[in-house]
Amino acid sequence: MQEAFRDRFDDLQVALEDFRPTLDELRTGGGGRTVFVRRFDESLGNMVDEADSGGSAAEGSVWGKQNITIEKAVGFDGQTEPVSKVRGHEIDMFGKGSPTLPFPGVAVEMEWNNKDPFFDRDLINFQALHHEGAIAVGVIVTRGPQLQSLISGVIRSKDGGFKYGSSTTHWDKLVPRVNLGGGGECPLLLIGIEPDRIDGIALARRVRAKLDEADALKESWRDDHPKWSDAKPIYEALRAEALAMMPPLADQ
Repeated sequence: MQEAFRDRFDDLQVALEDFRPTLDELRTGGGGRTVFVRRFDESLGNMVDEADSGGSAAEGSVWGKQNITIEKAVGFDGQTEPVSKVRGHEIDMFGKGSPTLPFPGVAVEMEWNNKDPFFDRDLINFQALHHEGAIAVGVIVTRGPQLQSLISGVIRSKDGGFKYGSSTTHWDKLVPRVNLGGGGECPLLLIGIEPDRIDGIALARRVRAKLDEADALKESWRDDHPKWSDAKPIYEALRAEALAMMPPLADQ
């Protein structure tokens, strides 16, 4: 990607360098495209290729949401008729090879907190689009393993449950799919966002440390207490103290 699509590579690098969700945004993110995911999409959408557009932002726009249609035709001696089946592939952010020659391009999907089968959808799309020459590279951005370990069981939803469970889209759900051949022959760039990219993450680290302290007590309660019933109130108090440090926020 860096060598063959240098402009798109540079666009993506700039967008990722600017991608800094806040902890409060992670806590309030609701259904659909969360505010910081939309911000990432918009940062790509604002990129222009001035060399090909003559400086016009409208003409030079190279990134955007696209529904790519693949339609095939069959026939004899150059006389063809379209095959009835038409396949549409929606891409959250498609980067054109250039404003004048869009294909093959670069497909980018950010899967922040969907159900993990969304990875299957993305990889199947990438495989089909690459096979037909529509994309050269498929990019997936998701939560990295350290971030998932930190915020799972820490950030709560407005109903008191926990966000970012193990069955949602994150690195450890993506990599096994790719290792089993997901995406086919399409070159893939996989990006995991880690805690240092999250502004205000220190609070989540303090909550996690307190929860870990409670878990350690639960595992070793026999060292200091004759009965679990003696240790249980201390364990529950530690968990309550931890969760009170970061109460749930209303989804937006």
